[in-house]
Amino acid sequence: MTLAIVTGGAGCLGSEVSRGLVSDGHHVLVLDRAGHRPAENLTSAVVDLTDEDGVRSAVDRGMARHGAPAVLVTCHGWSPKGPGGRAAAGAAMPAADFLAVLRVNLLGCYLAMKAVVPAMAAAGGGRVVNVSSTSGLTGRTTASPAYAAAKAGIDALTRSFAAEYGDRGVLVSAIAPGKFRSPGWVDDPAAVAGYTGEIPLGRLAEPAEIGAAIRFLVSAGNTYLTGHTMVLDGGRLA
Repeated sequence: MTLAIVTGGAGCLGSEVSRGLVSDGHHVLVLDRAGHRPAENLTSAVVDLTDEDGVRSAVDRGMARHGAPAVLVTCHGWSPKGPGGRAAAGAAMPAADFLAVLRVNLLGCYLAMKAVVPAMAAAGGGRVVNVSSTSGLTGRTTASPAYAAAKAGIDALTRSFAAEYGDRGVLVSAIAPGKFRSPGWVDDPAAVAGYTGEIPLGRLAEPAEIGAAIRFLVSAGNTYLTGHTMVLDGGRLA
């Protein structure tokens, strides 16, 4: 049974991905500040993903028990909200909040890859998927500029690691979902209606649909797709 590591695995999308990877035959190690309820073939470590030593220690403990990871999925993400739960306006966001968003989203992704990918390469290869966002691909007010910048940075990290580690069997991809059905977001019917009105398919994605795309990218069936950001937004950016 191979090891799969999922950051943010206690969240809405992360828990969906974690369950799917368990069903695909992996032992899943969840790294999340909130932890995760233990289950068969699933363990968790409470980790601050911006703490390099903490991330590396959790990864090392997982490898000591289960061997080098075959899969890494970075699912974590965070951004403070403005009034009414809306995205924080660009010029109104304090610099400290801007940097905090970059640390959690971008630095956290980098530290996870830094801890995992070299061991993955040394073991003969593996698959990495970083969850970015359509916010990193287009300028919209549905996300803060800090969040958009962090997610665009994740796409760049993805390309860089794909180029560096491809000859050692590591395929690195990103997936950029639009808004999907999740707690909090669906509680604002007006916002959902306005957003889905821009989607040709006329609805939000379900977490399981995002998870299915991620599971393909980390599967043995993906033998050539690397260095690419897959957009999964129902055609909104088409």
